[in-house]
Amino acid sequence: MTRADDDRVAELQRELRDLLCLAVVGDHLRWVVVGDDGELAVWLSEAVSRWRSLADDVAKRLVTLGVPPDGRVRALAKDIPLNWVPDGWMRAGEARLLLAQRLRVVAYFAQQRRAGTSDPDSALVLDAVCAGLERRP
Repeated sequence: MTRADDDRVAELQRELRDLLCLAVVGDHLRWVVVGDDGELAVWLSEAVSRWRSLADDVAKRLVTLGVPPDGRVRALAKDIPLNWVPDGWMRAGEARLLLAQRLRVVAYFAQQRRAGTSDPDSALVLDAVCAGLERRP
């Protein structure tokens, strides 16, 4: 594998981690939100499903490249500072703010990764990720 291939794989692995972490945070928020009329919980349920599907697409791209995707908890734990959620219950407004901030970061990283890839197949996957992260709570 060339240096460019190594960089492309590393970026896809980071994208996979970002999407999986986003899904974990989304599930957690869905469970601990209070003061929601159910709208956020429904949105989160749909969004988490979409994020996991996007993560699956990224993982499939890694497999196609001959690289084992790393979605282990140990790999996800590398990003705990970015994915920190306070203990206990969370008001719906606070959850929306936390989620919107995290979505902005993940979307920015996805856009940067998309702009930096020259591989057409990886670009298609990252295009889908970028489009899938546009919807906000």
